[in-house]
Amino acid sequence: MAVSNLMVAAFGGPTEECCGKHAECPGQAFCFVNGIFGDNPARRARVDEVVEHYKHLGGFSKFNEITQAQAEAVQAELRKRGYDLKLTVGYDHWLPHIADQIEKVDGDFVVLVMAPHQSSISWDAYLRRVSEGLDKLDESSRPKWVGVVDPFWNKPGFVDALAERIKAAAKAIDADLTNSATGLVLSAHAVPMPVVKTSKYVEQIKETAELVASKVGATNWMVGYQSAPSDSKIDWTTPYLDRVIEELKEGGAQKIVAAPIGFLCDNVEVLYDLGVEGKQKADELGVPFAAAEAVNTHPAFIKQLADNVEAKLKELAVAS
Repeated sequence: MAVSNLMVAAFGGPTEECCGKHAECPGQAFCFVNGIFGDNPARRARVDEVVEHYKHLGGFSKFNEITQAQAEAVQAELRKRGYDLKLTVGYDHWLPHIADQIEKVDGDFVVLVMAPHQSSISWDAYLRRVSEGLDKLDESSRPKWVGVVDPFWNKPGFVDALAERIKAAAKAIDADLTNSATGLVLSAHAVPMPVVKTSKYVEQIKETAELVASKVGATNWMVGYQSAPSDSKIDWTTPYLDRVIEELKEGGAQKIVAAPIGFLCDNVEVLYDLGVEGKQKADELGVPFAAAEAVNTHPAFIKQLADNVEAKLKELAVAS
């Protein structure tokens, strides 16, 4: 089977492009966050709270810009290997939407999901949007979805990229990760506990954390969850980021490094929850703090994604 298209599906973030939902634009960040919460008036206080995070960092996100760069880098790497795939990128929560992008695909395609860990509100949701896009098209014009690229939460290239980012952050504050006096926070997005029961999300986060901690030789590390809504009536995964920083300090950490292992790019959640709130908490405790860069377009990560795409293409070729 000669697959000709790569569809990259991701969460998305607000750009300067207006989404067009309202006659008078209330602000892209508002539309983005409000959309995530389902346009629910009861969640307005939480929406406004998160919108302020975006405003603190300029009002927009580099999520789409970075994701596009990642996708193009993977496409370029695959071309070096002899695979000339047309690239299409779509987002769940911002323009261009995944479902709308499907109509631009011409021929067989595989989907690369830009989520390091699997859950119903990330990995599964993006694939549902692909299905919705296909359902909108007439059978005569519908491209053929032939496969999903395997996940990569425990793949060497992803782990290596995270490890190098962490080492760079540690160096910035002269922290020795192999010494228990340096605490390492490995951060992932909190999810509702009902989601935990239907996915391997927490187990995958734990495995990534163990692999990364081992790679950097960390002796004093914890997983911390971030970005949980302050107004939720249901439980979310814990411990939260601020508590982890406190626990590391209480346990003797004299310096703290934090790294976003559950994120693929420096979006606003990473930059604000780690870079702003995380630093504020560490400052309150009098502990030097450094937030590591996300994997972004790290060469090891891009190569790993290309490896995974190539493996899927070879699998499909054999199957045909």
